[in-house]
Amino acid sequence: MNIKASSQVLGVIGDPIAHSFSPDMHNAAIDALGVDFCYVAFHVSPDRVGEAVNGLRGLEILGLNVTIPHKLAVMEHVDRISEEALAVGAVNTIHNEDGNLTGHNTDVYGVVKAIERVVGVTTFPENCVVLGAGGAARAVTYALGSRDEVKQVTVMNRTVERAESLAADMEKITGKRIVPEALDAPTEARVFGDARLVVNTTSVGMHPKTDASPLLDPAHVRPDLILYDTVFNPLETQMMREFKAQGAPAFGGLDMLVFQGARSFEIWTGIEPPTDVMKQAVVGRFA
Repeated sequence: MNIKASSQVLGVIGDPIAHSFSPDMHNAAIDALGVDFCYVAFHVSPDRVGEAVNGLRGLEILGLNVTIPHKLAVMEHVDRISEEALAVGAVNTIHNEDGNLTGHNTDVYGVVKAIERVVGVTTFPENCVVLGAGGAARAVTYALGSRDEVKQVTVMNRTVERAESLAADMEKITGKRIVPEALDAPTEARVFGDARLVVNTTSVGMHPKTDASPLLDPAHVRPDLILYDTVFNPLETQMMREFKAQGAPAFGGLDMLVFQGARSFEIWTGIEPPTDVMKQAVVGRFA
């Protein structure tokens, strides 16, 4: 990369941040496109979020990604919030347009594009399941519930009260039937029996605890039940292996990461980045 005095700055804030794959992805895209940008990671502690966001104006930074734990906190420091970000209750992308800051959420776009392009499902199943009830679950439930062809989304979580809260919010926002359920073996058997798509949004199985899986009994998996696991480290999770062992298709979260990053890049620059280059940059981290 050739960083010059004219180079516009993009970046990501989080705590911690040294593990982030975003600089790899975005700088690979910048290099491939030959455009005058650079992308860096900024460590920002929770008590400095407001200062960091306001710094975009002072330093004329074009845009930032926002990761854990700041996706909610940044919302009070931007000037406008997109429809998706309001619905999900989280901002993962900030765009600076002449000092006016807009907060976006590109996770919604990311999961939809991953399922469409990588899983190969252009018409989503009528009955879908979301495992987990955290921030990622809100984005995925909103994404699924916003599809015309989806009739019901079941949210399963070990703490059923969290699933109930998420379901109540998303039912109002999407107008679809969002059903909260406990994440236990009998419920898993019943819910999986009616579904055609399961999206895991929990962190179970993520590095370094790669032998763990949120699946309670592999016998509940039919060959026509699709898994999309939002975990991308490791590239193949234990849950994915369990689904494949039952003859069911299973896909990892790397493509969601890439597509949400690509959408951020396009918001900032107006340029559609090469997602194959971005994906390969992340895969290279695992080599």
